[in-house]
Amino acid sequence: MSKTKKELVVQGGIPIDEAQLFDHVVEIIERRKSRASDYANRQATMMFWEVGQYISAVILDFRRAAYGKKILSELATKLTEKRRCET
Repeated sequence: MSKTKKELVVQGGIPIDEAQLFDHVVEIIERRKSRASDYANRQATMMFWEVGQYISAVILDFRRAAYGKKILSELATKLTEKRRCET
């Protein structure tokens, strides 16, 4: 049994294979989603690096934090509280 090709006729009377159209649209969407995800990941990485650099330079003066200073845990708590207030 042979499969019949589904074709759409678009403006100008040019036939287009419906399956091929669907596959191409899916490919465009997936490619753009992947690029958006890659960009978001790069931005998140740069954000974390910039925060770490700022803490290292300004707060720690490029030295190790004193043991038990808990800079990051206190910062995390304050950031979490801020986020809760915004939502």
